[in-house]
Amino acid sequence: MFAEIVLNHPDYKDHPLLKPFRSGGERSDNPLANFYWDFFAQGRSCFVKASYPDMTNIIDIIHQTHGYAVLAHPCVNLKGKMQLLTDIIKAGIDGIEAFSSYHTKEQAAYIFDIVKQNHLFTTCGSDYHGKIKPAIRLGQHHCTLTAEEMEKQLISLL
Repeated sequence: MFAEIVLNHPDYKDHPLLKPFRSGGERSDNPLANFYWDFFAQGRSCFVKASYPDMTNIIDIIHQTHGYAVLAHPCVNLKGKMQLLTDIIKAGIDGIEAFSSYHTKEQAAYIFDIVKQNHLFTTCGSDYHGKIKPAIRLGQHHCTLTAEEMEKQLISLL
């Protein structure tokens, strides 16, 4: 939202820091998301460190409120630290998003195998966000399960 406001504000039309995000600029392919990654991601000038509760506390809160704890796109969230997945599973997570636009077909198959081995359920997510992520299409997730298989899996949770 901040990027959208700044990029559309007439006072900043010719600001040199915003030139890469303008039409034809090297970051104009996805200006809103690129703005975030360039200014607000960890290590960038506008980054603010956030404190998070312990994962077991988060999972407990989700379960106390009758929810299911699901890890989203692990090949991105755990990039370079996939060994943490074992501890996350032991902490009591219920499911993992195996099928995601962030995962290759091979990564999705690998995560889905982990899901099956650990008797978890899987979710699918394209991570579609409309104009914020225009290169991602709704439903772009490499899911190999049929609708019936997904439905059966979800019904088993009831």
